[in-house]
Amino acid sequence: MGRSADRNAYPPPCGGVLYRVGSWSRTGALVAMLAALALGGCASLTSPPPVALAPPSAPGSQIPGREASTLDTVLVNAIAQIGKPYRWGGESPQTGFDCSGLIQYVVAQAGVPIPRNSYAQAAALPAVSPERIRPGDLVFFNTTGQPFSHVGIYIGGDQFVSALNPRVGVAVQSLRIPYWADRLDGVRRPFAPELLAANDR
Repeated sequence: MGRSADRNAYPPPCGGVLYRVGSWSRTGALVAMLAALALGGCASLTSPPPVALAPPSAPGSQIPGREASTLDTVLVNAIAQIGKPYRWGGESPQTGFDCSGLIQYVVAQAGVPIPRNSYAQAAALPAVSPERIRPGDLVFFNTTGQPFSHVGIYIGGDQFVSALNPRVGVAVQSLRIPYWADRLDGVRRPFAPELLAANDR
C-alpha cells in the first residue's frame, strides 16, 4: 500500500498521456499558462486526440470561498510539478516524487497536512462522489491489487496529474483511459473533514 505499492505500479506511459489541460477553476488562466510551460518539453511525443472538457459546475454546486481557494492552490501547485522526475520515496521538486509524495507536497502548499502514504491519505480525507469531483480533488486507484495504491490530482476535463513511474515522471493522464477507469477506487477532497460542507458530500 502507499509507498510500497507505488514502487511496483507501472501504468501506461506516454501513449496514455494527454497534453491538453482544462480547468474551470477561478485560476484557470494561470493553470493554462503553467500547463503550457510544463508540457512544452513533450512536443516531440505523439499526442492522442484531446479530450472534451467537462462543463463548469452549476452555480448551485459552488463551494465556499475558503474551500475553493484550497482547491485552486492544490491545482496550481500540481500542474507546476508536471515534468518533474519520478523517484521512489521522493517528496520534493528538487529530488522528484513518488505518487503519494507528490500529493503530500502539493496539498501541504495549500496548508493541509496529510499522511505520507496513499492508503493513509485516502483514510484521512473526506470522500466525495465521483459525480461531484472538482479540479483539485484527489483521485485514488488500485494499481497493484491493493486499494488506494496510486493517487493523483484531478485537474478538470477528465484528466489528472500524478507521479507515474520512472519512465514517465509527473504527467497528465485521462480518467477515460480504460486502465484508469477500471481501477478508480474513489475521490477525496483535500480538506480536514470538518471543513467539508455538509451538502457537498
